[in-house]
Amino acid sequence: MILFTFLIALLLVVALVIIAFGFAVGAGFIVMFGDVIMCALIIALIIRHFMKK
Repeated sequence: MILFTFLIALLLVVALVIIAFGFAVGAGFIVMFGDVIMCALIIALIIRHFMKK
C-alpha cells in the first residue's frame, strides 16, 4: 500500500514537471514566433511604404 501511494505521488510529480516544462516551452515558442511575426509585419509595412512612393 505504501509503495502504491509512493508510485502515485511520483506520477503526480512527473506529470506536474512535464506540464510546467510544456508551458515554458509553449511560452518560449509564442515569444519566438511573436517576434518573427512582428518583424515580418514591420518589413511588409516598410515595403508598402516604398511601393507607394
